[in-house]
Amino acid sequence: MLLLYRAEWLSLLGRLAREHEEITHAVLDELPARQHVHYLRRALMASEILPDRDEYLDSVPSWLEAMLAKQPAHIARLIRPYASWSVLRRARSRSQHHESTPSVRKYARARILIAINFLTWLDGCNLTLGTATQAHVDAWLDGGTTTHYRLRDFLLWAHSRRLAAELTVPWLGSREDPDEILTDDHRWQLLRQCLSNDEIPLQLRVAGSLVLLYGQVPQHIVRITRSQLTTKGAHTYLTLEESPMLLPPPLADLFQRLAAAPVTSRSALRGLVKDSHLLFPGTGPGGGMDHGRLTLKLNQLGIRVRPARNGALCALASDLPAAVLADLLGIHITTAVRWVRLVKRDWTSYLASRDSSTQVGS
Repeated sequence: MLLLYRAEWLSLLGRLAREHEEITHAVLDELPARQHVHYLRRALMASEILPDRDEYLDSVPSWLEAMLAKQPAHIARLIRPYASWSVLRRARSRSQHHESTPSVRKYARARILIAINFLTWLDGCNLTLGTATQAHVDAWLDGGTTTHYRLRDFLLWAHSRRLAAELTVPWLGSREDPDEILTDDHRWQLLRQCLSNDEIPLQLRVAGSLVLLYGQVPQHIVRITRSQLTTKGAHTYLTLEESPMLLPPPLADLFQRLAAAPVTSRSALRGLVKDSHLLFPGTGPGGGMDHGRLTLKLNQLGIRVRPARNGALCALASDLPAAVLADLLGIHITTAVRWVRLVKRDWTSYLASRDSSTQVGS
């Protein structure tokens, strides 16, 4: 399969070289959005034959036009400005401060698709966006999975432009507590394994430690660069957001070894590609390790990311103010506040239960 995959993009490269005086992003944009086309673009950017661009967001407009070509005209007229001036505009703004990832493209497409699906459903009910009521929205939500709740963004946009009434969709994440939290004893046991077991691959030891100690997620871990790791004297620091964070010596040693490890690549253009600036490079040219693959490997080690992350954030939130937590870990301040409140609430409940038990026993 790997040989077949390599043959596809090498064959495409040869064909484009014969048919075009210069291979540009515009030339590649005209091709079907196939994986080998995406791989060729990455290879040409990594070897500096093509200039860098946001390969994830810049692929959305062509996908959008192909999608809208299949829709009735009245749906396309609503979706095009929403997608272009709301979804993509905000996504591009975020990408100026954070490296773009496949999840950014997934985020944009998901919101566009859910809006199309809702408008199509309204058509089937002989309704329009302007005549839809809260009862209609509730019926739509009840008839699907939690992905339907992504409609919230489209309805806010539509109301702000007087295209719809003030229709609401509950925000799921604001009320839900974490369903699984790894106990401190189990978390420390897994952390000791990451720090001391030389039989575990070095990348997994570092990644596992970041999940267990700092509540980082694989999607962010695979984007960590060598420049985020600094040393001052005998101390090693990792900068996840703005403030450098002092690493404990065992983890600092693992990071230094990982940073010094040679970068390997299975790309056919590996001789042209510069050394990766990423601590977790992928097998392709210029890209990072797939975060889904990293999650799977951590699971195989017994480190289930969600419970482990929840346990780490609970521990950190019990010691740090929300602002410090957000600054050190690179999480949103709203998320940090939520964790601090959760820990404070559970601690208050624990003290109340102890007081109640003491009064009963006295």
